[in-house]
Amino acid sequence: MIDPKALRIYGLIFLAIVIAGFWQVSLLPAHHNTVSVLSQFALPATLLFMMVVPFLQWLTLPKETLPAWRRWSGRWLVSWSVVFALLQAFVLAHALGLVSLPALGSGRLFLVYMGIIFMMMGNATPKTPSMPQRASFELDPWQQNRMFRFIGKLLFGLGLAFALGGILLPLEYWRPVFLCLMLAALAAGIWYGIKLRYEPRDKALGDAR
Repeated sequence: MIDPKALRIYGLIFLAIVIAGFWQVSLLPAHHNTVSVLSQFALPATLLFMMVVPFLQWLTLPKETLPAWRRWSGRWLVSWSVVFALLQAFVLAHALGLVSLPALGSGRLFLVYMGIIFMMMGNATPKTPSMPQRASFELDPWQQNRMFRFIGKLLFGLGLAFALGGILLPLEYWRPVFLCLMLAALAAGIWYGIKLRYEPRDKALGDAR
């Protein structure tokens, strides 16, 4: 079962974001279209999707692994709920005219926000509990733990690069920079997974200690 306290916090924040979405719809011009209305509910829809991960784990994982996944999913839900609540508050303040940013500032703010998201994912990934071998591409638990730590470092590094680049780099450079960073991270992840898969067991176990 998913942690009840985390689930209550998630539910309250999700409800608040949905109500804020309806409020934003009421602020739209009289001749708005369906796309404009649906876009106001993009944040609650994304937050709802974040619930899918712990829910599927709860349904499919063996009972002996559930306590560790329960703790991890509680932190996952609360962390993402807080991030989306802050983002919804900013969007609503902008719709009410309390916050105003030029297009350039909005673009930089989005890149910094994406950087924070990636850094949060990088921080959470090493804490992910190991999955049963049958559900994890034949990696043993010690291999999974090392893979999670490596992916966490990659995601955190990407997030830091996004955040700093959003502040320091001209925005017109960001498409090629973003593409190069993502391709490099993907290649590094594939390389490390192959390296782990064929690494001698005695050496890998010694490194894991």
